[in-house]
Amino acid sequence: MTPPRPRLYLSHDVDFDWLRAVEFGRVTEDQPDDCWEPLSEQFAFLREEPDGRMVGFVINDFPSFDEDADEVSPIWGAPRFDVPVLGLIDATAGEIVLAARKHFDGHDSLNRSIFGMATEVEGEEAVERWRHCLECGDSMAHFALGYTLFELGRHAEAYRHLRHYTEIAPMGAWNWCWYGRAAEAIGELSEARGAYRRAIELEEDGGDETDAADRLAALDRR
Repeated sequence: MTPPRPRLYLSHDVDFDWLRAVEFGRVTEDQPDDCWEPLSEQFAFLREEPDGRMVGFVINDFPSFDEDADEVSPIWGAPRFDVPVLGLIDATAGEIVLAARKHFDGHDSLNRSIFGMATEVEGEEAVERWRHCLECGDSMAHFALGYTLFELGRHAEAYRHLRHYTEIAPMGAWNWCWYGRAAEAIGELSEARGAYRRAIELEEDGGDETDAADRLAALDRR
């Protein structure tokens, strides 16, 4: 049985000049290297797992991207996607690129506008903005909502979002460190140790430096 085509969620950021197109509920951040299939310095397809089905693509420097360049010619064939916001069904990545240019016309997608507003406020107002961002379909907001709730002392709520984010963005050391903090705060100490250890492993593999080692040591002294 042929699996259904991925339904893509689009994210466009003018300041960063990128377009992200990924299956609803997924993110393009902190994915395993072997899930990426680059066609050029600007364009790469994303698979759900190595050698798995394609679930989206990313384009850097979107304004200068040449969809007719020979090196990216595969974007006019398989895989194909549905993109509800553009009214496209069974569309190639190339067709999505052309429609997205017209749709966004040099403007941020709604989620990125809300994302920007959320970074400018704090406390409960930030929680509201991150929730709006998440409700518009941007799963990356799980992380920011999680650590914002944590800092407000709402650890059980934070735990759900931070745990989920490690599932959809598994290669980020800070993702695991924050998950560990939330697990520790609600008394899930074994879970917290595992999260801190995973953060340390990712650091040792070249990931961002975190305070997971210190937190694990402090937890083990308890």
